[in-house]
Amino acid sequence: MGHGHDHVHSGACGCEDDDHLVAEGDLQSLFSHIDRDRVVGLNTESDPKVVIRPWDERSQEDEFVESDADEQLILHIPFTGSIKLRALVIKSGPVGHTPDKVKIFVNQTLDFDEAGSTEATQTIDIPVSREAVEYALRPAKFPAVQHLTLFFPSNNGEDTSRISFVGFKGEYSPLTRDPIITVYEAQANPADHAKIKGLEHGAHSQIG
Repeated sequence: MGHGHDHVHSGACGCEDDDHLVAEGDLQSLFSHIDRDRVVGLNTESDPKVVIRPWDERSQEDEFVESDADEQLILHIPFTGSIKLRALVIKSGPVGHTPDKVKIFVNQTLDFDEAGSTEATQTIDIPVSREAVEYALRPAKFPAVQHLTLFFPSNNGEDTSRISFVGFKGEYSPLTRDPIITVYEAQANPADHAKIKGLEHGAHSQIG
């Protein structure tokens, strides 16, 4: 399958925006805040949940997700709260099976056609490496993440793409719906009081 190369370059390409950076190591690993049971893969021949593992298992290669019909692969990854996302960690390979980039979409659930035609929140070039590589993300673009779509559109020459670890670093906040409930309760519905005498205009004219 042919692919264009009109993607947003990362700093690894020598562009002005230096996205290809190793993030600070003291950020919180978000493994425990991923809704792992609801992780979904498109064009995968194995269960995508196997790549969502604890931080200390990031170097393992015995379990991986591999694309099926061609080299394209999509992962839908929901979180259990609101995330200030700061870094993405990916381990892939071997060489030809390594995706050459990943397009990241925030709070969107996209299929292949949509991901191919929608501007990504950020696009990162992936180097050929057997290590788990950590990429710093643009903080302003990932302030309140509840769901991510990761689109791997192409690779380094093989028929299929392979990923063995996906991890995230950032800050977690639980979701709260209290403000919505408060607003709802504060808005009185006149219909609830229509049958109460004395509250309607002109009610006094009906007395006597």
